[in-house]
Amino acid sequence: MSSFGYYPIMVDLSGKRCLVVGGGEVASRKVKGLLEAGADDVAVVSPLLNEELAELQQSGRIRVELRGYVPEDVLAANLVFAATNQPQLNADIAEDARRLGIWANLADDGAKGSFITPAIHRQGDLVIALTTSGASPALASQIKQELVSAYGDEYAPRLTALRLLRERLLDASVGANNAYGLSPVDRRKLLRLAAADAAGWKQTAEALRQEPSQAAIQLERWMDSLRMQLL
Repeated sequence: MSSFGYYPIMVDLSGKRCLVVGGGEVASRKVKGLLEAGADDVAVVSPLLNEELAELQQSGRIRVELRGYVPEDVLAANLVFAATNQPQLNADIAEDARRLGIWANLADDGAKGSFITPAIHRQGDLVIALTTSGASPALASQIKQELVSAYGDEYAPRLTALRLLRERLLDASVGANNAYGLSPVDRRKLLRLAAADAAGWKQTAEALRQEPSQAAIQLERWMDSLRMQLL
């Protein structure tokens, strides 16, 4: 696969059947990544499970078949992850999926699958995905650590506040109801100002944390302050 051979997308996994074949550390990473992304139908097929997967099974977050893989396992899947310690089995799983038009990821040889999984850094609604297209997973890991340092814990509450502000602005601008009297151009300008307004999002995030009932009041104060900056 060339360095230009992948198209990055973000996928909504709710209601999608995700099959992970394997019960070790690699399979655990795949399962955790799926759950963090909101997958609500994760199935694991493996004769053995490591401790982490066993705990997820006991908590009801994943379904498990304690046995070896059979080709019929892929029939109901939307995404398949071949994550065993047997390269030939992983290749067979991917081929079974390919024949049915189902996307498959090979943990040990991503280029032979339908897709690869990038390194991910999450902070609330912020999701940064990066890949070296298989050229150097080690470099991807290094860059991820740089992103962790650059985009820290503050981005989760920051984006929560910005999401609330944007939703309030859009709700107030539906149809003939333009409560703030802003044109589409001014709304875009206001949202750009908000993204750079550290004091505004911090005060709103703090209101949400300490007294959620007061958050709406703080949100309106922030909106008024931003509108004044447009004048």
